[in-house]
Amino acid sequence: MASMKKVFLAVLLFGFCSLSFAHVGLGGSFTYNASTSPSCAASFTARSDESPWVLFMNAHIDENTISAFADNWFVNERVAEHLDYFVLWGVSAGFCFEKKSYDLGTGCRFGAGLDFFFFRRHLEIFAQAVWNPYFGLKKEDDKYSPLIRPVNFPCTAGLRVWF
Repeated sequence: MASMKKVFLAVLLFGFCSLSFAHVGLGGSFTYNASTSPSCAASFTARSDESPWVLFMNAHIDENTISAFADNWFVNERVAEHLDYFVLWGVSAGFCFEKKSYDLGTGCRFGAGLDFFFFRRHLEIFAQAVWNPYFGLKKEDDKYSPLIRPVNFPCTAGLRVWF
């Protein structure tokens, strides 16, 4: 239980530090990935109009996973009044924990997506597909093993409310 408190504290710290940086978005998403089971997540997002960087953190409660991402949206263009598209590269880090095991991984990200905005850009519906190969460490029953996943293509759709 103490480790959950530390994770929660880290999420709060990340959130408060991001408030001065940018617009803040809270939402939820559904992710499908051929190499893992589908999952739902609660998310916290921060982005600025002056910077191409988007920072976000997901908590997958059903999988006991916390993930953090820093993406550079080097293409971010408006197609129509309510529709934007983006192309990104970035980095990811994730931590999955169970009673006697955990996974810790990091990797790079390359992808693209669509954003649909409504209510003066305060409500966003998004979809993105990313190639996210990663590597890390897995501990299970006091034994360590490498965690290597070169084929990882999460496809995510979700909803965010921007403040």
